[in-house]
Amino acid sequence: QKAMDTTKLAKAYVKLREAKQAIERAAEEEAGKLQAKMDVIEAEMLRFMNENNMDSVRTTMGTFFKQLEIKPSGSDWDAFYKWIAKNNGFDFLERRIKKTAIKEYMETNNGKIPPGVTVHREYVVRVRRNS
Repeated sequence: QKAMDTTKLAKAYVKLREAKQAIERAAEEEAGKLQAKMDVIEAEMLRFMNENNMDSVRTTMGTFFKQLEIKPSGSDWDAFYKWIAKNNGFDFLERRIKKTAIKEYMETNNGKIPPGVTVHREYVVRVRRNS
């Protein structure tokens, strides 16, 4: 079996991860700047339509229009959960299982999992940088 330089692997991995993170931060920053400019333009478009009592504007470059959007958020989760249970309103929630809650449940219940849940296990590699 060929000897492997594990220090070299870890060093290369850390260096690549940091380079990737730097690129992601830079891209996020650029995207944020672009989004801020787009937000200013969107506000101007909305102002124009409101001042002129219009719902849409057609131009040679495209059409912009008003669309009502809702953004729900929980103000009283206990009340909302009670309402969901009473009205069988589970379709008001997104389907996602909280990994940390399942992990805690398994730890306090000798590895058992709640009914209807499947837990897949796989080994992954993590790299911690030495300080």
